[in-house]
Amino acid sequence: MSIIGFIKGHLQDIVAICGRELRRVFADSASILFFFVVPFIYPFLYAALYGNEVAREAPLVVLDYSHSALSREFVRRVDASPDVAVIAQVASEAEAYQLINEEKAYGILIFPEDFSQKAHLGRQAEVNLHTTFASALYYKAFALTATEVALTMGRELEASRSHGASHEATRIQVRPIESEWITPFNPQGGFQGFLLPGVLILIIQQTLLIGISMVMGTERERGGLSRGLRIGRGGHYTSTMRLLVGRALCYLLIYAVSSLFTLVIAPRIFGLPQLTDAGTFALLLLPLLLACVFFSFFWSLIVKHREKAMIIWVFTSIPFLFLTGLSWPLSAIPAPLRALGLLVPSTPGVQAFVSISSMGASLRDVLPQYLMLWAQALGYFLITSFTYARLVRRSMKVA
Repeated sequence: MSIIGFIKGHLQDIVAICGRELRRVFADSASILFFFVVPFIYPFLYAALYGNEVAREAPLVVLDYSHSALSREFVRRVDASPDVAVIAQVASEAEAYQLINEEKAYGILIFPEDFSQKAHLGRQAEVNLHTTFASALYYKAFALTATEVALTMGRELEASRSHGASHEATRIQVRPIESEWITPFNPQGGFQGFLLPGVLILIIQQTLLIGISMVMGTERERGGLSRGLRIGRGGHYTSTMRLLVGRALCYLLIYAVSSLFTLVIAPRIFGLPQLTDAGTFALLLLPLLLACVFFSFFWSLIVKHREKAMIIWVFTSIPFLFLTGLSWPLSAIPAPLRALGLLVPSTPGVQAFVSISSMGASLRDVLPQYLMLWAQALGYFLITSFTYARLVRRSMKVA
């Protein structure tokens, strides 16, 4: 056989496998749901949750055991901020928690009896903030506002106890370095601006993982993995690698459409920054999709029944999100977990996509993450080929 004929035969196998996989996907309502419906619906769901970016006038209750001028001034400044509204000052914790239970307030600010005394003596004075997790935006508003007021009043008290040669000398002594809170690439300081771009990548990975696992579980229920190697009725057997390449081509075609909406059209609808060009986006998308597809192929091999795909994988979204470093700083994540994150495509994928779309980075700036995606794609392709072939041989021996 000539080289051209050899290549042509391999390409025909790949195309045939791709066509068969497409027919299987469109014949399965659950696959259509995960590959087409969910990637289009989830961006709107997250946008609805975090579309306001920041919370204004978050309702807060005050419990003041100090009854001092200092505590009243603290409350006044908190209430004067645009993010928090003090709706009531109560006399007991029971009254405060009653308002929480009635959802009239979502936080309680508690001043102990010795608050003013400690503050004027130069000792550490405590203010207790109790919040519910009904809304992350409310928690952020309470925490940032209380912290800012505490820092400002602390500097003022320190200045009142310091007697420098002049007002300027006192100011320098209390605050030698001027600082200002600035959020780079997220001027609103909101959740949607920094969270949603990364979540969009995670949506692609998780829908592929669950959908492919359901397809693989269906295949194993209907006759085992060896049936996938046979092309056509009464046809010949193909290799494991050609099988995986053909199937990967199927999902690349599907997600070329889904990703275009999820990563390009949806951010435009929500007004998210898009600081990259089409060429950079396409160059990043190819290894990202390949890594996600072969990652899904490998882990779908543990699914023997289609119903178990949801049970096994649906709860991995939150851990995968934390491993990206998007919602929790990478520096605060233990080294073993950071190493584990390098095995998941969403980790370099989120870091690279957020950098180029929200921060205007070039492909050279995200080269480590870009190369990591290619390494994951190749690594999962090879390990899946080996594992798939081994499972097929084992099933044939049992049969």
